[in-house]
Amino acid sequence: MDRLSFTEKALDEGLFDIYSRKRVLSFILIVSLLTFIPLSIKNFLIGQPLLASVLLAFEFSLAVEIFGVLRLKHKIIGYQLPLFLLVISIVLSVHIFGTLATYWVFPIVTAIVLLVPKKMAIAVNSLIIIATTFAALPHQSVTVTLRFTLALLICAAITQCVIEAVRKLQGNLSYLSTRDSLTGAFNRHQMDLSLQAASQRAKAGHLTCIAVIDIDYFKKVNDLHGHDMGDKIIKSVVELVNVNSRQTDLLFRLGGDEFLLLFDNTELDSAFKAVQKIRKSVVEGLAQQCPDIEQVTLSIGIAEAIANEDSELWVKRADTSLYMAKQAGRDQIKVNDPAEFYAQKVVQL
Repeated sequence: MDRLSFTEKALDEGLFDIYSRKRVLSFILIVSLLTFIPLSIKNFLIGQPLLASVLLAFEFSLAVEIFGVLRLKHKIIGYQLPLFLLVISIVLSVHIFGTLATYWVFPIVTAIVLLVPKKMAIAVNSLIIIATTFAALPHQSVTVTLRFTLALLICAAITQCVIEAVRKLQGNLSYLSTRDSLTGAFNRHQMDLSLQAASQRAKAGHLTCIAVIDIDYFKKVNDLHGHDMGDKIIKSVVELVNVNSRQTDLLFRLGGDEFLLLFDNTELDSAFKAVQKIRKSVVEGLAQQCPDIEQVTLSIGIAEAIANEDSELWVKRADTSLYMAKQAGRDQIKVNDPAEFYAQKVVQL
């Protein structure tokens, strides 16, 4: 997981969140079973085996994919095959039955906009509109066909505009639910989820580190220069840390002037070198951005994940190293020794 995943995920994969999507997919499966199965049987009985077969193939592929998403939690065949079969079936229906089948095009176009990513929805709906227009033309006058095409275009365009507005709103809400309002760093709730996931990966042998970062003498900055300057320092620290870290390194605000940086799939030596670079760049960047205040420095504590360790204890170890950096005079980095940390806990017990 990287920084972009938190914001892009909600904008392209569809309109609904996970819970709503389950209900919508279940509803679509039930409606399609009640609609397309009887239509398939009817078309077999009236001598349209090709259309009947395509409808059955669509229903089967849709059911398989929805089962995979709802039960197995992953795609089996993807949505492209059901979508392709749906396009073939609606064009065939209009070609065979004419005007009577054109009424089915409108709910299909709307459903595609709702459930399929934007670019794919535009491409598929454009194909449906063009193909059904030519399929309907032999069955009705040019004027009626043009009215059908225009109404279909307006329906698709309005639906697309409305859904894009909702998707944008959903993306903004998703951003606000995962971010700290002042700095844009990820919030505590997102940190807890990310650390739990990282702890699970540590059980499988993945190397992962965290760094707890604290701004030295931050209260003094607020007292001498005001809270506006303090907020500016905090926002600048977040900006400089993100600029000087990898896309996969996630920065969380613990509270006040304290932050946590998660280095996923990173060994301790690499994390230490990365923190050294970040600390140097932040101090130099703050000197340039805030020349009116004395040099702002950082104290940092680093801890590597241990298999089968609770994430709270992992953070506690990093926080203990941060405290050691503060006690040693600030403006430095300390690395946690798990053996020493747990030895002290045993002594305390």
